[in-house]
Amino acid sequence: MKKITFLKNIFALLLLSTLMFACEDKDKDVSPELSSKVAGTYKVTKLTVDGDDYPLEIGKASITIQLDKFSSEVVTGKMKVTLDGDREPDEDLGTLNLKNAGSTGIDIYENTEKVGNLKDDKLNIFVVFEGQEVEMIATKQ
Repeated sequence: MKKITFLKNIFALLLLSTLMFACEDKDKDVSPELSSKVAGTYKVTKLTVDGDDYPLEIGKASITIQLDKFSSEVVTGKMKVTLDGDREPDEDLGTLNLKNAGSTGIDIYENTEKVGNLKDDKLNIFVVFEGQEVEMIATKQ
């Protein structure tokens, strides 16, 4: 009789330990999709054209970039500009591809050309527009 009770206890212990290790929480390491991390509204705080800084306050300029989730690694974008209180038509930025860059944040690509980076809610966009090198630094709102 003692032998059967002992075997039952061993069996129960083995079953319990198997269940404990098999039911590990698999969701704890799941990170949000790249597009969920990038999506949002960003206010441009610094504008540089061909190496020259353009203070936005002097021209009463306001530039915001709206990035919306399209798929897990793609966002769509619009740039909204206000100059001297007059709202300009929105500039469609199209679809932008995202790639995890590890410790340097998330890289942003237009087709295969890298056009920006996001790290710690700071967006850095660098493009060539009409022959001029344009860099914008923006913070997430």
